[in-house]
Amino acid sequence: MSVIDPVTNTVTGSPITIGNGPSGVAVSPVTGLVFVTNFDSNTVSVIDPTTNTVTGSPITVGTAPTGVAVNPVTGEVYVTNFAGDTVSVIS
Repeated sequence: MSVIDPVTNTVTGSPITIGNGPSGVAVSPVTGLVFVTNFDSNTVSVIDPTTNTVTGSPITVGTAPTGVAVNPVTGEVYVTNFAGDTVSVIS
């Protein structure tokens, strides 16, 4: 995953190493953390945008996670798992 400066449209810093097959991205308005679904790893990576680093280990969710959304009030993260026909909740 790369961070892009919206003013210059250039990549800033080094790429951030996350899981395999990143597909969905959501930012928590509660914590400011970035959640990335990793389709091929069946995980979600959590990135701290103030340091552009992954926090902790990837969170295991269902099979083939794709979409991700954050509840703006509670901060709970909802992940749709394409191949598992399930939704995982991270709280």
